[in-house]
Parts: sequence; structure tokens; C-alpha cells
Amino acid sequence: MATHYFGTMIITVQGLELLIVDLKTLKPIERVHKELPVGDDLYQHQPIHFDLVNQMTSALRGFLQILNDYQISDYQLWGSEALSRALNADFISDQVFLRTGIKLNWLSISEETYYRNQAVLVDLQEAKNSPESDLIYLIGINSGNTTITQFNQLSFVYSSHYSLGPVRIAEDLQSLRQSAPNSVEVLRDYIDSKLADYSQLQPQEAVSGPSEIILLGSMPLSHLTLENEHRNTLSASEFDTLFDRVVDASDQFLMDQYNVKEAEIPLLLPELLLLRKLMRLTSAKALHFSHNTVLDGLATNASVKAGYSKYDFSIQTVTAAETMANHYKVEPIHQRLVTKFALHLFDQLKPIHQLSNRDRLLLQVAAILHDVGAYVDTHEHYLHSDYIIQHTSIIGLSVHERQLIAAITRYHSTTTPSEDLSHFRKLDTAERLLVAKLAAILRLADALDDDRQQKNSANLSLD
Repeated sequence: MATHYFGTMIITVQGLELLIVDLKTLKPIERVHKELPVGDDLYQHQPIHFDLVNQMTSALRGFLQILNDYQISDYQLWGSEALSRALNADFISDQVFLRTGIKLNWLSISEETYYRNQAVLVDLQEAKNSPESDLIYLIGINSGNTTITQFNQLSFVYSSHYSLGPVRIAEDLQSLRQSAPNSVEVLRDYIDSKLADYSQLQPQEAVSGPSEIILLGSMPLSHLTLENEHRNTLSASEFDTLFDRVVDASDQFLMDQYNVKEAEIPLLLPELLLLRKLMRLTSAKALHFSHNTVLDGLATNASVKAGYSKYDFSIQTVTAAETMANHYKVEPIHQRLVTKFALHLFDQLKPIHQLSNRDRLLLQVAAILHDVGAYVDTHEHYLHSDYIIQHTSIIGLSVHERQLIAAITRYHSTTTPSEDLSHFRKLDTAERLLVAKLAAILRLADALDDDRQQKNSANLSLD
């Protein structure tokens, strides 16, 4: 069997999915999905039932058999951010490993957004179903979360996240809707309250104007059959017409006319109301459905790592860090110089430190954000930088990578990290060395412009 076949699997609150892809062409070879109602327990703040965990591991063993049939030994298993919040997430991870031998890697919400974006951008760059507008919003809706990412002429602008999704809405308002005279109004008011600060929280870099939405990961809406066919695009007026038809329809009508699964009927109205609100907020004139998932982006990332593809989406992470620095009023000239100095030193010292390109990205983000803590207090600002970075999502970075960056910024102007520091003890030996090396480079880069007079900028080649 071809050695460039790759398998990637994910467990979410909707179930499990397997994707087998040819890394050379990014062509899907096989896609398998197993539905499991994990969200029923999760959003009622209950541990995931033991029987569901058994079904997870049983499905994974089936996936492993499929991978074995293709003679694929290169595969990964991921868990969604929502599932990682389960009360017994550690137990799930342990059971998966004990019963299948596979390590479960947890994704952050920013990573999920990043990988879905990758898959869509690859399609857009290859002019597959390309929107007409320069301004595009990629909106990812899953059971409990909504992410909004703005692109202008396919260039990343910003990304934001809301703990809001059809299952979470339905669970939160289940008892209230049963007693309320007008459940639609209750749902609308609830969604409006959750998105009330949308405009205020947009960064200054955000672009306004007519746009188009590409919808990712939605459950009932993307599966609707309209006029006996699956539609990939709806205009704003077609969406409004659909909304008016569906909002007061009976369950049987929805199942017969729109091919809605019975289990998804309670989720359809919350999703339609949420999406209609988002279309208003983004001035969207069209809605496109994309069936790309996190797995498609993970496959693209694996193809890049294997050297088969040349895509580079790290600019999204850098741009997000720069937007964050602007939000916290970091002095721009000093920030740019320190970043340039740090990257120059990293490149020149590579034969000595032997670090990777991913480590270079961590250093770049740390250099951009090293002074964000001064927004709180210039005294011991590195401590505040540490806290802010650890508690702010940055697209494309895992929670653990944010912790590493926070540690780098913490030690860029204070005590050299050592084992007796509790913050440092949480890292393994290799990561301690990584933080020590990158913190030393950042400290030197910062010292080169310590007085903010840019005296050394002409003495260091930055080409």
C-alpha cells in the first residue's frame, strides 16, 4: 500500500470520524463517521456515561481495522475542545489508550478553527466554490461553540470565539422554552444577549462592509434538502425565506420536506436563529456551505510536514499575536525591532541551538507579546504578560504552546528559569531547555533596544 496514505481520527461531542487521505494529492481515500450523543451528558454537566466510552473505544477499534486493511501505520487521534471539558475527560483519554493503544491528543478551540480554516483556504486558493466578495467570514458552528474568522482577499484579519452553539442553547433553554408562550422570542433574546458585545469586541483591524459567509461544521442546517436537492449556496433572501418556512413548521413537515433527522429537530431552530443573527452582524449577502472539517485541515498540515505541500498558514498566528499586541497598547516600534532582532539571532544561532521552525514561531509570538503585561502595570510586567498569554486564545496554537510562550515572556527580563521555580517545574526536561534557550534569545533581543531609542537597528543586518 502507498506509504503516503495518512489516517487522522477525531472524537467530538457528536461522535467519531476517520479520514484517510493521500498526502501527495490531499485526495480523500475514505471517510467514516460514527454518531454518538456525547453532548447530552456534557451540556448537562454530567460525566460522559461509561456505556458511551465503551462505544467510543469499540468504534476506534473498528477504525484501526480499516487503517490496518489499508496497511497504514501513520495515523493520529484527536479530541475536540468541547469533549476535553467533560468532567471525566482524563478517564476517557485513559480508557482510549488502555483499550486501543492510541494516545488521545486534545485540540484547543483555536486549533480547531485554524485547521478548519486551512482546509477551506486550500479550496479557495484552488478556486473551488469561490465567493464573489473580498470580505469573507468563516463561521464554525458545532454543538456548543461558534467561531468567527474574518478574511479580506483571503488574508487573515481576526478570529473570535463564543461559547454558543445549538446543543448548548437547546440545553440551556430547555425548561424555559417549555413554559414560555413564544419559544422563538426566548431563543432570539438569549442569542442576542450572548452576541450583544460583538461589535465592541472587534479589533481595530476588522474590516466592515458587505460580505459572504462560509459555514463550517454545522449540524442540521448543512444537511437540509432544499427543493429535493442539497444546496451549496443560499442568498440572504433565500435564507430568510427558508427561515420563515421552518420557524413554525411541524416536526413531521421538517422530516418530510427538508430531510431533517428526528434527533436534530430540536437543534434546527437555535441554529437558524444564531446564523440569522450572525448574517445581520456581518452584513452577509450570501451563505455557502462547506463540508470541510478539522480532519481535512489536519490532513493538510500533515501533508505540509511530510514535504508534499508548500502551504504556510502560520501568518494567521502571527497576525493574531500582532492584533493582541495592538489591543494591549504595546509600543509598536520596539515590538517590531525586538521581533526582528530575536528572529535574526535565532537564525544565526541555529547550528548551536538546533531548534525547529515551529520553535521559531513560538519565539516570534513571544517577541510580539513580551510587553503586553505593561498594559496592566509596568512594574514586573513580565508576570502580567505570562498571565495574559496563558488566558488568551491565539489561533493556531495549542494550550500547551501558549504556556510555553507565556514562560518565555515571563523569563525574558527576570530570573533565569531553574527547577526550583514552580512555574518551570511543570515542564519536562526538553521543554525546560527550549524555554531557557528562547528566553535567552528574547532577553538579548530586548536588551538591544532596552532604552527604546532604536540605536542598534542600523548595526544589525535584518535581511
